[in-house]
Amino acid sequence: MDAARVAVVRSGGAQGSGYVLGGRLVLTAAHVLKDRGQVSVQLPGRPGRVRCRVVWDRFEDGPQGGDAALLLAGEELLARALPPVRWGRLVTMQACPAQALGYPVVGKAGGDAVSCVQRDGRVLPLSGRDRDRYVLAGDMGAEALDDDSPWGGMSGAALWCGSTPGMPSLLTGVVAGDPPGHSHTQLEAVPAYVLASDPVVRELVEEHTGRAMLLEPADLQHVIDRTASPRPPRSPADLLRPEQAVVSFMGREDLLKDLTRWCRPTPDQAQPDAPAGAAAGIWSWDESPVQARLLTGAGGAGKTRLAAELALRMTGQGWTAIRLTTDTQTPLDSLSQVRRPLLVVVDYAETRTPQLHALLEAVDHDQATSPVRILALARAAGDWWTRATAQPHSQALAAATVTPVPALHHTLHDRATAYRQALGDFSTRLRRTSPGTDWAALLPALTAPDALPAPALTGAEFDTPLTVQMAALLALLDATGVRQPTGSQAASLEGRLLGHEQKYWDETANSPERGLTGERSGSENRALAVALACLAPATDRDHARMLLALLPGLADDGATAVCGALATWLADLYPSQAGSVWGSLQPDRIAEYHIGTQASREPALFTRVLTILSANHAAHALTVLARTAQHPHHHDTTRNILCDAITTAPKVLGPAALTTATRTAYPAPLITALTHLTRTTHDVALLHQLSDQLPDSTLALNEWAVALCTALVEHHDTQDPDLPGLATSLNNQSVRLADLGRREEALAVITRAIDIRETLAEQRPDVFTEDLERALQLREFLRRAPEE
Repeated sequence: MDAARVAVVRSGGAQGSGYVLGGRLVLTAAHVLKDRGQVSVQLPGRPGRVRCRVVWDRFEDGPQGGDAALLLAGEELLARALPPVRWGRLVTMQACPAQALGYPVVGKAGGDAVSCVQRDGRVLPLSGRDRDRYVLAGDMGAEALDDDSPWGGMSGAALWCGSTPGMPSLLTGVVAGDPPGHSHTQLEAVPAYVLASDPVVRELVEEHTGRAMLLEPADLQHVIDRTASPRPPRSPADLLRPEQAVVSFMGREDLLKDLTRWCRPTPDQAQPDAPAGAAAGIWSWDESPVQARLLTGAGGAGKTRLAAELALRMTGQGWTAIRLTTDTQTPLDSLSQVRRPLLVVVDYAETRTPQLHALLEAVDHDQATSPVRILALARAAGDWWTRATAQPHSQALAAATVTPVPALHHTLHDRATAYRQALGDFSTRLRRTSPGTDWAALLPALTAPDALPAPALTGAEFDTPLTVQMAALLALLDATGVRQPTGSQAASLEGRLLGHEQKYWDETANSPERGLTGERSGSENRALAVALACLAPATDRDHARMLLALLPGLADDGATAVCGALATWLADLYPSQAGSVWGSLQPDRIAEYHIGTQASREPALFTRVLTILSANHAAHALTVLARTAQHPHHHDTTRNILCDAITTAPKVLGPAALTTATRTAYPAPLITALTHLTRTTHDVALLHQLSDQLPDSTLALNEWAVALCTALVEHHDTQDPDLPGLATSLNNQSVRLADLGRREEALAVITRAIDIRETLAEQRPDVFTEDLERALQLREFLRRAPEE
């Protein structure tokens, strides 16, 4: 909501309110238009009135009638560019905080002067629902003037709703009047979903605002990932974020149709009739209203964009579609109150399994009648998915289909087509974000057949949309003549893009009011600060300053102000994530490359950062570093940092590395670090803690699990052994050897454990007999395993 866009609407002696949707388009109430030939609007801070014509209206008398209009001003109403309005609707039965801003009678200042009034309250979704009305209820009314409603003139004001303080409210309706009988404590509004049902309204809104009229769930803002609706792009990397959708969606229509059918099966996909004689009430799991699916693919494969496109299409079909908040502490109970078909996208699902289970508990209940679809996105399905599907109340996950997102651009022709499309789309967006360059004039030379970088499109990495789009964006940026990085960074697309991103960092930092012009906040330290923000969240400003004080030259008390200025700069640089004061460079591949580059410069810094993180933040950082290690240039540096850090702070990082290794698609560098810890530590209690933390079954950690159990056996197997501890370690070692298929070794080990437990059971049968029986059962299982 922008107060500068709230207008006074006058027509035939009547006065109402309105809201500027685009440069010339104004939303108001239809009953305000007493004389359609004489309509004007007036804005605060702008002298005079601007004549308008009515381009759409709908007025039907009575409590259920429509009452809204769109006006087109004869000239631009504001000198600045206006961000597109975000529209909303209410999808639960819970009251939602709301407000309206307009020019009612109670705000008249005398004569022709008016004063803007803000009306706060809550929208009660059930009240007025049968009449397609939203009711804004306030705590206090207003005194009538000459038997007229004190809210006369408020008609036409935009109604804004939002469930989360600090997040932008959504335009959810247009005020239609003050209903009788409530002591002027209520206002009624025509919901935005009524307006959006008219194709003419949708066309006008999109034409004049540049954005489709899609309705977001205003009463679910607190459970939505705030980065799913991004700010306008400010840097080259921003243009590549999947949320920006700068490049046209292309090439995944078959998969998108498959996902759409999964959300909303057609009649011919319905389950066949039950066989004759089948018991009533027996049904297939596919008939459950709650279903899940997992999409897997490498970074840059297009999973997030595909999910966003599905959400867009399902929203257009009347569904509520959200991308779930990354704040795993947020209660999800409100999702159980949704009364419409619901699609929930869970990105980075491999790092959020507890939240995935909490989501299922919220939506999978005996009162669920509308379809609920949970679309999880991950780089791979592995141990984490196996365990997630085995948890109680996870039937939807156990029945879920795992769908790999395949390579998109298989042939050179496909890549060249996608490259040209990306060039055109980036050029269009850059005209708005950087109007000082004639981007259209650069296109002919870049799209000519002999100018396409065909050799550069031949590498296997150009199978992914992100790589092709990076190449196209770089071609445009390089054509402007901006100085490029040299050395090893110039050899990769990520490195070249970071060279352009550096310009954005410098431009935003090199202003006197930032306080970042000194030597200690120069470009090198700023690059390290960006990498630090990509690696570790900061819970508050004190935590942010503590992390930044680790940068070169910022440890002393005199650098406190610089650390504070850097924290503010980072918070403004990229959209912040839930639970952190700063955000991360995106897409992930670029952030990971930048971390690897900076870690090669200052490995000790990154080791130090890891050693002071909490367990939750350490898990995030370890996940990011495991991905970073996949780049050949950064593998060795990242692996060494992980080994050094986990050895230095084993009590926090050891368990965190174990947990992360079972969740990430790239566990190898973490397993290397855990193996190094196992070989070098003398902390037997820590080794036992790690052994107890091991999942019962794990493919990723099998080899290391054997090494861990072997280390514990060697510790207990001394001249004066701890026999119960030795027997337990031998039992665990046998189990892990069996998991690797080394049955003969496992048999030999469990036989030794049985010998020890027989001795212990003779001495203390009340304590050790049960352990002996379990060991005997394991040996019998191992002996029979080949036969089975």
